[in-house]
Amino acid sequence: MWDDKLGCFFKLNARSSAPSADGQVDYNHSSDKEYVRLRGLADQAHKRRTELSKQSQEAYQSGDGERAHQLSVKAKEYLAQADQYNRQAAEYVFVENNADSEDHEIDLHGLYVREAEYIVKQRISAAVQRGEKRLSIIVGKGNHSTDGVAKLKPAVEKLCEEAGLHHEVSKKNAGVIEVDLSEPSRIPASWGQQSSEPQYAQSHAIPTGVYNQQQQQSAPQQQSASSGSSIDWKLVVRVVKSIIRCFK
Repeated sequence: MWDDKLGCFFKLNARSSAPSADGQVDYNHSSDKEYVRLRGLADQAHKRRTELSKQSQEAYQSGDGERAHQLSVKAKEYLAQADQYNRQAAEYVFVENNADSEDHEIDLHGLYVREAEYIVKQRISAAVQRGEKRLSIIVGKGNHSTDGVAKLKPAVEKLCEEAGLHHEVSKKNAGVIEVDLSEPSRIPASWGQQSSEPQYAQSHAIPTGVYNQQQQQSAPQQQSASSGSSIDWKLVVRVVKSIIRCFK
């Protein structure tokens, strides 16, 4: 699951890049070899898992229960591998995308919908606890999504509606959603809890452009955000990026 430090980072801070809220362009996940490599490994593991699951069903239907069980176990192992690679990709791309953005911005480029939803919930929950009044969520225009159809934007808008938060598309950038946090009366308490972590086993392929840690580990132990936090988040980002590069 998410690493403790990264989990805390996702919850308490958010930064941006590729087009940022002011239109500036820098990091591009679609051309990042490490990101592409991790997503590719996840896809390969999922394909292998699908093949083994099919073989397991065929073995069961033919009366070979023992082989069916063996294949089923193997399929679960590949599913765990896929989840692991996706988590690595998500953590990697999120840090790269958000290293240089403003405190009130969060960039979701490169994330799958479930991953983005998890981060948005954590970020909004933490922002409200700290008394922040606004949040700029960079969702992009769907250029990297399947068929060019934006998936992050409607997902984020749905979350805002669920929480009763006024939101609108930025007049400066159609790929940015501006969220008003001044009246956060309906934000679900579950948003700041571990249970909201994305479940890859239920749905892995909702691309729109992100994820590691061991499948056996529990959800990230999120730390409560306090309005008086003095954590140097730029330093946290640099440290996390250094750690990630050690695994390249």
